[in-house]
Amino acid sequence: MGQVGIEDLHLSYGVDALAIDDAASMPRGSLAGSEPPSEKHLRVSESDAHRPYHTKRPHRKSRAGCHQCKKRKVKCDEVRPSCKSCRLRKENCVYPAAPASDSGYGSAKSAHKAASPTPSSSSAPPEEISAARSIVTLGPQFRPAALCDNMDMKMLWFFTTHGYQYFSIQTGHSKPVDYVLQVKIVQYAFESPFLLDCLMAVSSLHLQTVSHPIPPQRAIAYRAKAYEGYRRAIQDADPQDYPALLATSLLMVAISSQNFREPDGKALFIIDWMQVWHGIGLIVNLVSPQVLQDSGLSPLFYRPSVDTEKSARYIPDNLLSMVDSISPGDADDGYQSIYHDALTYLGSLYRELIENGFSTILDFRILSFLTFIPRTFVPLAQEYRPRTLVIMAHYLCFAKLTPKVWWTVGIADRELTQICKEIGDEWAHLLRVPQMVLKASNKVEIAKLLVDNRDWTPVQMKEYERRKDPRIKTDPKMVDNTGAEVELFEGKWRHKIIESVESTDTEMSDSPAEFSSSPSKSSPGKSSPDYDAPHIPEAEAYLPPIAT
Repeated sequence: MGQVGIEDLHLSYGVDALAIDDAASMPRGSLAGSEPPSEKHLRVSESDAHRPYHTKRPHRKSRAGCHQCKKRKVKCDEVRPSCKSCRLRKENCVYPAAPASDSGYGSAKSAHKAASPTPSSSSAPPEEISAARSIVTLGPQFRPAALCDNMDMKMLWFFTTHGYQYFSIQTGHSKPVDYVLQVKIVQYAFESPFLLDCLMAVSSLHLQTVSHPIPPQRAIAYRAKAYEGYRRAIQDADPQDYPALLATSLLMVAISSQNFREPDGKALFIIDWMQVWHGIGLIVNLVSPQVLQDSGLSPLFYRPSVDTEKSARYIPDNLLSMVDSISPGDADDGYQSIYHDALTYLGSLYRELIENGFSTILDFRILSFLTFIPRTFVPLAQEYRPRTLVIMAHYLCFAKLTPKVWWTVGIADRELTQICKEIGDEWAHLLRVPQMVLKASNKVEIAKLLVDNRDWTPVQMKEYERRKDPRIKTDPKMVDNTGAEVELFEGKWRHKIIESVESTDTEMSDSPAEFSSSPSKSSPGKSSPDYDAPHIPEAEAYLPPIAT
């Protein structure tokens, strides 16, 4: 694929509204789900309303009294050279020194001080005053040169306060992950403008989905600049941009999902979307393992480990028969292993649902499923081979179980409908479950259809238990494409050594994403050759496709 310019993107996005609400002025509670003050907090109680009110006797306060009266905390009549109190007590009356000139800055400062309420600040201890001043200076004191106007500032503000939560299941559970998404990515964005354009594009699309539309020209510009900058950065392959490339590869999944929401979007875009997901692994291959580790971004690329042997036992019988029935001369003859590998990862979804019911880890497995699909599966799907479409249809059934992540909403129904139209009558019997799932909306009903058990009931887990599920912290790991956990050792990835394994000779690789391409051909403890990072031109095959 040659270099693609902005004019080649053929972007056509329908946006109804023409102005964005002032996102920066929205109270944070409106994003976090907080409720406005209740009526009882605003209403004056009846007893307070009828309580008699007595005004204080008017009096003149002494502000320039002598030191002796201030020390005894009595009012001074301020008579000079000696006040009445000091004359009666026969004490030496000493007044404080006269204030500086009332002209210029001093008078303005005094006027401001007189007009401002000061009791609370004057009585606060020095350490509290210092802390209060530090809070004031925590906010940004400048607009970075990379941000052109208030709209850019709003987009960045929205991502760092709300939008970042949709790019890791560990947000809110892991402070390091929150820090990476809210701080580290922004730091890299100021160093690599294409990542900043990507953040702008993500926020603009997110705001559109929550009824905060922005000018359509601005939304198109954000996306066009993000795509073009990402392409150019991959082609240049500047090591200084590697951290930003890593972050952009993840965010591009959300940006490219806009194609699902376009009224005239490409049919069966799920196939092209698989390429975008595989682009994440390609960028991980491009950078060295040490760069990924040193960038601090590695937690964003964690995936759930997969026990391929156990997962294979949960593959539905009709799908296994579909692949096992391939005979010599069949159009899919020679591709059986590719289909088996794809079904194995699909089996991991069935296993998680049956054994643990609805959980955050199930959501995690569903969202990361496309990163495990063999790359050799994609060209077959691009030919609309029926077996690939059947496998994708069953995956999309699980996609209907995911939470309302803004960049996945509506994908399952749209793509299932198109697959059912594409496949002929010869394969219709294999779409019986997807067709029923397409008509269902209740999660439990969908799950019963998937496991083919009307009596199945999910593991009961309260919302508090779901949010405190310890597996959220323990299950996400750095794994290769076989689902096996890997670790960094001497600058390369290797399968993590398990003490129970007799041999410690484990295969090593430059990238966990390319550690092995097939679950049936590699397993921990066996030897395999090192893999070199792919050539740069190959990267273009996994750039976000643009519908024409």
